[in-house]
Amino acid sequence: MEVLFDLRPKNTRSDLFDREVELGRFVEYVGGLGLPITLVLGFRRVGKSSLILVAIREMGLPSIYIDLRKFEERQYLSYRDFILELQHEVNNLTSRFPGLLDFLRNISGVSIMGNQVLFSWKSSNRASLSSLLDALNDWASNGVVIVLDEAPELVKARGFNVLPVFAYAYDNLRKVRFIISGSKMGLLYRFLRIRDPESPLFGRAMDIVELSPFTRDQVAEFLRRGFEELGIEFRDFDAVYEELGGIPGWLTYFGLRYYEYRDLDKAINETMSYATALIMQEFHNFLTDKAAAKDRYLAIMRIVARECAGWGEIKNGLEVALGMEVSDSRISEYLRQLLDSAWIIKVGNKYCPAEPLIGAAFRT
Repeated sequence: MEVLFDLRPKNTRSDLFDREVELGRFVEYVGGLGLPITLVLGFRRVGKSSLILVAIREMGLPSIYIDLRKFEERQYLSYRDFILELQHEVNNLTSRFPGLLDFLRNISGVSIMGNQVLFSWKSSNRASLSSLLDALNDWASNGVVIVLDEAPELVKARGFNVLPVFAYAYDNLRKVRFIISGSKMGLLYRFLRIRDPESPLFGRAMDIVELSPFTRDQVAEFLRRGFEELGIEFRDFDAVYEELGGIPGWLTYFGLRYYEYRDLDKAINETMSYATALIMQEFHNFLTDKAAAKDRYLAIMRIVARECAGWGEIKNGLEVALGMEVSDSRISEYLRQLLDSAWIIKVGNKYCPAEPLIGAAFRT
């Protein structure tokens, strides 16, 4: 039996805390009469993967789940990287449904060796993604779900473009449903280019399921239930919310540490240390292709971490930190990148850390 304070993604409804509305909406969209593409949005560690896994399990539809988080440290993503991930997941699917192999045999760039499917990534004989989707559509009696977890990583794609394939499936394949998740919400929209007249996906509507951090009351109930499962009485809900906020991933880590130490301050401090290290590693990944502006991004994050700041305050603070003028257009571009990757949010006319522990990480 799983417990609420389990750091792994959940896969049963009973362990998915207080997401009944979002889960119902997801199942309605994907398993019912929704649109071919459903976006699952929300901050890092808010529970997107858990929601997707639980919903797929409940719907009972065959699925291909590509977790693109493994490419966060890469500067670019090649066709070989992508097709081998897809190959692995297709083989997982054929191991459960051997009959699918017959539908894959005649696809260009696809070989069947015994019970194994092999995809070619060579430019002269690349596996055809559209033909693969055709085969899945022909095979699936009730539908098939393709999940791209943290799809904004596909912004790094070099030498291939999946958007025309998405558009083809959207228009022609009634049994193929795409689930596209992203914590870097602005970057996800930039990748999909749904507002760009030149984009293959321009004008195509998509269903949206958005997960928010827990409220103060939800945090209290989450902790109460989690500690109840472990046989612990706990009452310091407000203290935890004030320090850690409402991100389920951080609250889960706190629950495990409190169970280990039975000391509130020690559990909070260790959670903050763990979160800070992880956030800074993720920020380092964000800076991978921005090395020339590294100090500028760091300075901006430190400015907004001290106190939410307006555009002019950020410009002045950055120029003081650098000892030089910075053009307005550069400031706007830095802020756009940070907003798109969910490091900051805009509240009125102020820019703030996207969640409390991001702010804490840049104040240390």
